[in-house]
Amino acid sequence: MLTKTVLCMCFILFTAHLIGIECFGSKTKVDKCYNHNNKLLSILNLLCNTTQNTSITVRDACYGCFFRVGVIPPGASLLSQLSQCANTYLANTSYAGCASQLATIVSGIRPTTAPTYPYLCYTGYCEFVRCIRRINANVLIDNCLLENISRNLTAQQDRVNFYTNITACILARARCNAYNPITGEVQSANNLSPLFPLQTGVLSNALQVTTTGDIRIVSFSQKVGVSGLFCATQTSLDQAGYGVTTC
Repeated sequence: MLTKTVLCMCFILFTAHLIGIECFGSKTKVDKCYNHNNKLLSILNLLCNTTQNTSITVRDACYGCFFRVGVIPPGASLLSQLSQCANTYLANTSYAGCASQLATIVSGIRPTTAPTYPYLCYTGYCEFVRCIRRINANVLIDNCLLENISRNLTAQQDRVNFYTNITACILARARCNAYNPITGEVQSANNLSPLFPLQTGVLSNALQVTTTGDIRIVSFSQKVGVSGLFCATQTSLDQAGYGVTTC
């Protein structure tokens, strides 16, 4: 009986290891790269929409190339084929640096590492995704700035409006567009983060600027109260829309 129990336990542990989960006294560890292929496909679809403007045929070819890659389990094969698609469709675009960065890893110029907890991503996988998101964020900022560049910046009120309009533009489009302009994911303005199932109401966004100058958009519930309500003009953290981008 003891032997059978030991064998059963070994089988369970082996199976859990194969699917990327560890238990029995430790927190569950999920293979974050394998479980986010849909997010990878979203950002790759946005990449093709952004870069392939010459013809529908070329854009569809871009979709097809990246889609075939996006369903491969993360690893050396995915990186190699991802690099091939990137070299074909990202050359002479603002994403060319992302393709070059990935190529140095795939070619062996930079060493690769096997996936390890808690990230379980091969070297190059997340670097490529972060590179694309950084450029998408820069494009979003630049577009919002260009839409407001005609203001007379010698006047104080115009300078104030220039800043607030650009900020509102970035936040509203990241929150209310059908597709997130940085990640490419389909989104709904009334959807709450799955990480916070007990929240009520819709989400608002806030901007964080990292020490390297990159922006991150942090989402939280509008129902969060303002701390220290001394003469507060608004007790919730609702935010403005921008132009036709309203939630």
